Amino acid sequence: MDDIPREVKALIRGAQGLCAGIDLVNRAAWECRLDDPERARRLAAWAHAAATSGAYAAEPYRLGLAASLRTQAFLHNDVGNYSEALRLSLQVLELLGDPNDDASEVRALMIDALGTMSWTYRSYGDYGAAAEYGMRAFRLAETSGDRLRQARLLNILGNIYAESNDPQTAVDMGERALAQFRELGMADGESVALNNLALTYLQQGDGARALATCQESLRIAHEKQVNAVKLTALSTLGEIYLGIGKFADAELHLRRALTLSRERSARYDEFLNLLNLGKTALGRQQPAAALATFEEALTLATALSDRVGQFQAHQLLADAHESLGEPAAALDHYKRFHGLKETVFSENATQRLAGLRVIHEVETAQRDAEIHYLRTIELNKEIEERKVAQAALEHLANLDPLTGLLNRRELFTRGEQEMQRTRAAGQPFTAIMFDIDRFKDVNDVYGHAIGDQALIHVARSVRQSLREGELIGRYGGDEFVILLPGSPSGQAEQIAERLRAMLVQKALIVSDQAVSLTLSLGIAEYRVDTGGTLDALLALADQALYASKQAGRDRCTIYRVSPLV
Repeated sequence: MDDIPREVKALIRGAQGLCAGIDLVNRAAWECRLDDPERARRLAAWAHAAATSGAYAAEPYRLGLAASLRTQAFLHNDVGNYSEALRLSLQVLELLGDPNDDASEVRALMIDALGTMSWTYRSYGDYGAAAEYGMRAFRLAETSGDRLRQARLLNILGNIYAESNDPQTAVDMGERALAQFRELGMADGESVALNNLALTYLQQGDGARALATCQESLRIAHEKQVNAVKLTALSTLGEIYLGIGKFADAELHLRRALTLSRERSARYDEFLNLLNLGKTALGRQQPAAALATFEEALTLATALSDRVGQFQAHQLLADAHESLGEPAAALDHYKRFHGLKETVFSENATQRLAGLRVIHEVETAQRDAEIHYLRTIELNKEIEERKVAQAALEHLANLDPLTGLLNRRELFTRGEQEMQRTRAAGQPFTAIMFDIDRFKDVNDVYGHAIGDQALIHVARSVRQSLREGELIGRYGGDEFVILLPGSPSGQAEQIAERLRAMLVQKALIVSDQAVSLTLSLGIAEYRVDTGGTLDALLALADQALYASKQAGRDRCTIYRVSPLV
């Protein structure tokens, strides 16, 4: 044992065999992952090496290896290394296989791996995949009777629903998580749940309740010495003050959080605080200060190899340059933002397909066993009911939960099929990308609930005006995409102008008050020399949309190879 680190020796002293020792080290790594991530990383690395070398060189100790990978995946996710977090989580699932095997140890590891994958996809902004993996993990925790993991997953799902514009469901899940943590006497979980609820209350427009809830979270974190939550709650306080327009208070708390994140070497938290400090400077009409802060955030995200952080920083840098009256620099950052975002989403889709393959293999075995049992006791009716329910769930999984339009994933799936069909037939294929002008102002003036109504109003109005075979989906935020198989750009322009004029005449009515909405639209027609893929086509439509914004909004622009007109 001379080559074993001292802290590991202390942990495994008295353990009955190497397997038990590896299990103890893995348990310690998982328990300290929030308060001391560096120690967790060291312990998980030792457990990984021990489970794959020496006596286990030919055949690894499966549970020990899976537990070490689970912790490493969580830690990679925590610092924004999402691709590695997904890769390691998939290894955990592949190692473990059937969740009915080896009782609670295997189930707990699978729940944690699925929970990490859920949070990673939430960080990518793919809320459909995030909810899918989160619900799989939650159902497994329910089956296992693991109330602590149920509470943690309710917290995760609450965040996902909040960020995908379903604040009421987010509140319901957050309050269920809070109640369970309190029943379990888990101060750290209670503090985290309060912090998450505070952000959801802010999204609902209840700034006072958000502040009170976040302050309660911070109080518990201080009293119970939950160091990992102190930093999070400080950052959240700053974000709440930013959201309600108290920029001086926002800057005070965000700078305190920034200092603490640097003291703890929490570099991803440092990045998030820099982004919010830059937004605060924009709110105070200090675009030069915002520009410098966003550039610092971009440098940090680049050092962390965090491409999600990089495209977020580029998007905000575009806003800052636009505020300074520097359209060329703004356009350059906007293009970088778009390119990075598409790269991340492409990698995200590849990882997700791999994850679905692994889970499908596990669930196929379970489903075959269930069907055999049902046939044995002649419950064919229940099988049919399950098929109907499964078909309904699969249909819902293809729709955006707020607007009822195709979600981004399904839009790409159907769009690529239509593009291949029209190309084979020698027909044109055109895309229109549009968004609501000054949508942020609608949220700021009327609140996020009215902002959601505006998205629903626009989605319903546009969908009712399209013909059969024309596809429309929600691309993200307030951006929408229409795909027109068989239509050239000239015909697409007529459709876009008709939609734009229709929405001007069809105001959103809020409490007997008419809220006028306008659209900016970008049009691009498929061409082999501009990329030849749906991704490339949408990138051109996005550039045309940006040109419409630059030209004053409430208009449509057709992408020309050179220049945009």
